[in-house]
Amino acid sequence: MNGRTLSDLYRDHDYFMITAHRGASFEFPENTALAMRKAVEAGADMIEFDLRGTADGVPVLLHDETIDRTSDGHGMPEDLLLSELRKFRFSFWLQGMRRDEPAMEDVTIPTFEEILSEFRGKVAMNIQVYAKNEALLKEICRLFRVFDMYDHGYFTVTPDQADVVRKLDPDIEFCVTEGWETRSDPEVLRRAREKYGCRFVQPVRDFSGGETFRRIRELDMRANVFFADEPEQMQELRAMGAQGILTNRAYRMCTNRPAPQKP
Repeated sequence: MNGRTLSDLYRDHDYFMITAHRGASFEFPENTALAMRKAVEAGADMIEFDLRGTADGVPVLLHDETIDRTSDGHGMPEDLLLSELRKFRFSFWLQGMRRDEPAMEDVTIPTFEEILSEFRGKVAMNIQVYAKNEALLKEICRLFRVFDMYDHGYFTVTPDQADVVRKLDPDIEFCVTEGWETRSDPEVLRRAREKYGCRFVQPVRDFSGGETFRRIRELDMRANVFFADEPEQMQELRAMGAQGILTNRAYRMCTNRPAPQKP
């Protein structure tokens, strides 16, 4: 079953979107192909993942600046070749805690290309970019273009990164994030829409309320709130006007997805 495009999700304002943060990252090792696969099985509309680069310039899925927390390796990915990274097991962090042994065997770090190859067209993608140099950013943009990801995924980036990406490929869509507490500020939201053309924004739950979501709707954007892992939190956000969430617990949230609101 093919996933909805970004335009499909954007148009259906009555539909409550669920984005799997780092995949189904509570039950399965985060930012791995397994976690993404399980998120799709659960019914997530989007998968969110983080990109960093290897020493040989390959974009791989990793959130932290080092591989220490999630694997049995050490150091920064930029200092390791992909072949070296492949030797480590990336299942040492699960259910919010570091394990002494791998929680699952044969879980390796995936490349961006592998994720695009397996999931393009099955689910939309929220791609958090942590490129440290323009060469890596160019490679990420190249792969995005090769797999024709336009309307199937967007980059979550800072304003500085957005300006660089726009020069490399003006057709790539953004979710621009400015700060943590300030993402819901009226001026920040207005800039996201008017300067960067954002259709989706990612306000933080602790700093957002009904006025935030009203303003986002007025700007003709959709709010995917970071984050909610409990059905009660999701229902509360929906009642305030949020149109979607990021979650670590894709199975729980998809099972309890809010019903469409009556006109």
